[in-house]
Amino acid sequence: MTDASHPQTLACLGPEGSFSHLLTQMRFPDAQIQLLAGISEVFDFIRTHPQALGIVPIENSSGGFIIDTVDRLVDERCGLHILEELTLDVKLALLGRHCAEIKTIHSHAMPFFHSDEWLKANYPDAKRIVEASTAKAAEKAATQEGAAAIGPRQNAQRHSLDILHFPIAGEVPNITQFFLLGHAANPASTSNNRTALVVELPDRPGSLCRFLTPLSDSAINMKRLESRPIRGQPNKYRFYIEIEGSPADPHVQSALAETLNDGASIRSLGSYPAGHRFES
Repeated sequence: MTDASHPQTLACLGPEGSFSHLLTQMRFPDAQIQLLAGISEVFDFIRTHPQALGIVPIENSSGGFIIDTVDRLVDERCGLHILEELTLDVKLALLGRHCAEIKTIHSHAMPFFHSDEWLKANYPDAKRIVEASTAKAAEKAATQEGAAAIGPRQNAQRHSLDILHFPIAGEVPNITQFFLLGHAANPASTSNNRTALVVELPDRPGSLCRFLTPLSDSAINMKRLESRPIRGQPNKYRFYIEIEGSPADPHVQSALAETLNDGASIRSLGSYPAGHRFES
């Protein structure tokens, strides 16, 4: 079993300098980090390396759920567990060259979404170019004339760029939450204050309401709910549901048992601590 507090190998989204990479370095400064091209590649790496762990984004406060992550979690072939939720308070910087006219601004889609109003007010004529990552955007700013990038300020030193503005739209909260994933589930403990479930419900009116009623009656708070289509089964859905608490608490265990009375199928993705916070 891998020690989640001191893993030897961590897989995360690259390239070097991405927000996923920065968070992984902050959480596990001594781990060997495997940078990968996409979320599916992170899941596949963990599946084929039983001693490795991985970090993937799950939700951004501006853009919502990271659907690629949700789809891999609800897939019945997933086989992984959530060990921890990590929160990154994302502070964005405009990177470029002092005194250079900015003609193009490069970034990932999510930072553009967050900084849209700021860009309209400050750089209305600059062309926005969406890149695969903020790290790739910084590379473009470093190599193309008239280019700037939006991303973590740490990328300025990495690419010999100037920090032209920091933070961008700093008055608007910009939070991204990540999951630490591994093969073995956390031991049962009431210190795990969050539980993630994959739920399939009977195809009849009111089935979701009936599933949630025992949780409501037991004053168990639901934190996330997302429906995703089941591949190969038109108009059939799985639900990704997160609740506060852990089945190690008899109160939660009893409520979850009651949700099965209407024919629901439940697969646990694990119980884990949430709230470990970092700032970029």
